[in-house]
Amino acid sequence: MAERFASYVTDRETGDIQPREEFSDDILLLHIPVPIEIESYRLHDHLNIDQDALTRTIIPDDSSVANVVDEYGGVDQMIRSAREDPALYIEVTSVEDKPYKQQDGEYSLGTAVFSRSESRDGRDIYGTLREPEVGDLVFHVLKDKRQIRGISTVTSTLQTDFEGPPDDSWDDGARGDGYYLPLGDYREFADPADIDNDLLQNDDYRERLTDILETHSGLFYDQNFELAHGAYFTECPLDLLYLFIAEEPAIMSVASQAHWSVPIPSASDSYDSVSEAVVDVRTRLPFSDTGREWFRNILTRTILEAFTESLSSVQPNAELTETEATHCELIRRLYTDQEQKFENAAEELGVGQTNQASEAETLFFVLFRELQADFGFSTNMSQVKARTILNENYEIEVADIQRPPEEGRGPLEKAEKPDQADDIARQLTATGQMVFYGPPGTGKTYTAQRFARWWLHQQDSVDPHTGQLETVTFHPSFTYEDFIEGLSAETTDDGSVKYDEESGVFLEVATRAQQDFHSAADDEEPRRYVLIIDEINRGNLAQIFGETITGLEKDKRLGGENETKLSLAHSGESFTIPPNLYVIGTMNTADRSIALVDAALRRRFRFLSFPPQLELLRAHFDLGDWESVKHHATTDTSDSQLIAQSIIAIRVLNKRIRNEPDLGRGKQIGHSFLFGAEDEQEIVDVWRFEILPLLEEYLFGQYERIRESLFQGEGDLLFDWDREEIKPFSSQELSDTLAVFVEEFEPETAPDEE
Repeated sequence: MAERFASYVTDRETGDIQPREEFSDDILLLHIPVPIEIESYRLHDHLNIDQDALTRTIIPDDSSVANVVDEYGGVDQMIRSAREDPALYIEVTSVEDKPYKQQDGEYSLGTAVFSRSESRDGRDIYGTLREPEVGDLVFHVLKDKRQIRGISTVTSTLQTDFEGPPDDSWDDGARGDGYYLPLGDYREFADPADIDNDLLQNDDYRERLTDILETHSGLFYDQNFELAHGAYFTECPLDLLYLFIAEEPAIMSVASQAHWSVPIPSASDSYDSVSEAVVDVRTRLPFSDTGREWFRNILTRTILEAFTESLSSVQPNAELTETEATHCELIRRLYTDQEQKFENAAEELGVGQTNQASEAETLFFVLFRELQADFGFSTNMSQVKARTILNENYEIEVADIQRPPEEGRGPLEKAEKPDQADDIARQLTATGQMVFYGPPGTGKTYTAQRFARWWLHQQDSVDPHTGQLETVTFHPSFTYEDFIEGLSAETTDDGSVKYDEESGVFLEVATRAQQDFHSAADDEEPRRYVLIIDEINRGNLAQIFGETITGLEKDKRLGGENETKLSLAHSGESFTIPPNLYVIGTMNTADRSIALVDAALRRRFRFLSFPPQLELLRAHFDLGDWESVKHHATTDTSDSQLIAQSIIAIRVLNKRIRNEPDLGRGKQIGHSFLFGAEDEQEIVDVWRFEILPLLEEYLFGQYERIRESLFQGEGDLLFDWDREEIKPFSSQELSDTLAVFVEEFEPETAPDEE
């Protein structure tokens, strides 16, 4: 078309002004929103059209035409390849084991997609390659690099006589009949998204990815959120594209350059969870100028404004407020955490020294001043202030902390040493805080309490008192004021309102621990304090912990190598977390809010898993091994029949729960539900009021799934399936239902699942 197009315009005589039909057909290709440039005066007379009809047009020269032909096969193919609503596909491939797919290889990434026309056993598993049209787009996912590496455009129709790649991976029977789809205009992303951490294994996206799986087939990932086996070339639905764009905003630049119109996600009225809100907003940001950079700018402005204000008080040996000192510490860390980078940059730029400031320090304070100037703030950072901050050459106003009264503290009851006590003690000693996590009913809180009462008694010459152990339960309404420090209002005699700071539970126990730390002799371990936070993941952790999150780290505690003083939000008083305060959190993995645990908190806690341990129930009820348990469960005369049936039923249910993609290990049934159920009525009550409601919660509103996936079509004696509710039932009805689970159970497989 290129040669024909040029000849029509440049070679035809002026008098030959009748446009030929095939030329008009070619021009009809220009309905797409692509700026095709041809000098208008060369076409006006030939096309017999108005002078204003063509603008911004030029005839491509020979080299331009040749480049287009090389890339697309012709000008017509180039025009067709730019489409407003292209279909999207995903190629999953690797390059490390395929030299011909590497850069400068014969079939380098983004130049073509090819495959056999059928599998070795004759199945049509590559049929998706027959679907793309010219102008459709292909994402390239590298399974060896675990990246979304780039995107390219389909530039020609499918060839069905491909000889195959230049290696021995194809047998002779496949060669000559292969599929070959030419690609072009390959654009590699500068910072490729990680296909696992950023997308498939990102907890925020788990629900959205599951929804996409349920509404589309043949995707590039499976129900375990791994790359699907055999999914070489697949469609990319619009909802999946939104997630790609959220993690790789550069896709929007590609869309703009290709005049590809990506529809904006439809508006949302409300969200059921923080995770849902995060995903939805994240997918919208690339469609607006009000994106991440906008927020980064206002956040930077706010922080820099506070830093600039505090810098006005900084000079050698100055006495700073807690707030000013905190800002100086953050500025110091900004330099020290990246000191090597500043040194490398200063050397590369050839930066010199300024008085006592080194080359790197000079670069630091100059860049700080430049940032202040960019935002219109006073450029008050200097080499003197920088050196003062970096050398911490200033004093801090410190408030006195009074020792709390001793009344009301009795002796702490001792507990037996729990399992894993040595592991827990070692991790707590190393980090200062842990989280016990697992499904409901696995003994997390019980073990935390039992461990604390045992461990606090292990100190020589210490008689633990009740003030050394505190327990608090987080919930969505729990706040910083409840946990660290709040304000209490009191009406005075003259009717005015007086506000006083009031310590939260963490500050109270930390203050007691701090006082014991200071009163301990140099050669003795200070008295230990333990704070247990039950259901730690149900609260807004970043808001609840506030500034204390930084001070939790072992080296930043009182007396640590990098001791960090914290400024309390309401009183402004200085506070440092003592090293003899230990925090144990419990986390229910069945709660969807597990995904919302703050990343900063994850880094500072060590995690210990609490899976179901049904062998503890076997031992507790003296049932012996699994063969013996099944014997009791199938013997009508056994006094232990119902408890044995219950243990086996939980075992089988847990296996089914693990196999459900939206349930999994985190939502199994724990062993502790049945502890203490000593007679049949108590066992019935546990099932009716605890275990079955838990299953209802897991599959809320999905009674059909409870019946088919968990009870395999049974359970009519326990559930009213029509009314979607749990029935009252007798011990015999429970036994008859659980007997079905017992029939399925194979004792020889149980140890492998434990």
